[in-house]
Amino acid sequence: MLSRASRGVRPVAGARAFSTQAFKIYRYDPEVGGKPRLQQYDVDLTTCGPMILDGLVKIKDEMDSTLAFRRSCREGICGSCAMN
Repeated sequence: MLSRASRGVRPVAGARAFSTQAFKIYRYDPEVGGKPRLQQYDVDLTTCGPMILDGLVKIKDEMDSTLAFRRSCREGICGSCAMN
């Protein structure tokens, strides 16, 4: 079952977040229409790896399964997993 985050909802990963980082992700759902929007997710960095990709995977796995992104090998050599 897919979960959908509501507009304006700021999910927090984990009940006790000591060191959090806000991820503001540009979202658009063509099925709903409307304007694209920024959605913020607060990720607990103590339970996440050091790369942006780790944060995105954590958001997708634990907070919002509707998040979609392209991922690479995660070796950090070629730079294709870098974000624009």
